[in-house]
Amino acid sequence: MRSSSRNSREHSSVLGLAAAVSLLLGSAAQAGEHSFVLTAYSNGKGGTQLLSGDYDAAGKALQFHPTLSAFDGSTNSNNRCVAFAKTKQFEAARTACDKAVREAEHEKATLPSYQYWARSLENDYVAVALSNRAVLRWMTSDSEAAAADLKRAAELSPKSDFVLRNKSALEYSQTAVARVNVASK
Repeated sequence: MRSSSRNSREHSSVLGLAAAVSLLLGSAAQAGEHSFVLTAYSNGKGGTQLLSGDYDAAGKALQFHPTLSAFDGSTNSNNRCVAFAKTKQFEAARTACDKAVREAEHEKATLPSYQYWARSLENDYVAVALSNRAVLRWMTSDSEAAAADLKRAAELSPKSDFVLRNKSALEYSQTAVARVNVASK
């Protein structure tokens, strides 16, 4: 798997910089194909801790102000969303997830025209934020809003594994108990 720093905006295979962390809800024995996936940025603040499953340490790392990089905002908010969702701090997670979506959309909207080539990557970043917010909404029993976020995420990044898995898990959860995972790319 190739990877790159999100801050450099170099292309990587399927985001290459997002990392999977296992986040299970319900029975651990359930089939993985019906698991929700929260996606965290391994190269962002708290990313290493999220990958290791140390969500409290990730939360502490994310309390510090972001660096001066223009791209840290949505990355940090996204990782906060994951950390708070995993530790079931749902109001804080909702705030972080909403902020991650706003910041990712802003980064996409303010992309200079000479970086048009990066538009599909920006779509992926917005899709990550939307997909994570959808998982949080499902966790807080708002399946209708979760479905709307996943629909938008699928429009932006239709072939992304995290979007496809979350859509499948949401459909499955309407007939059975599903679980949640945090995925890497």
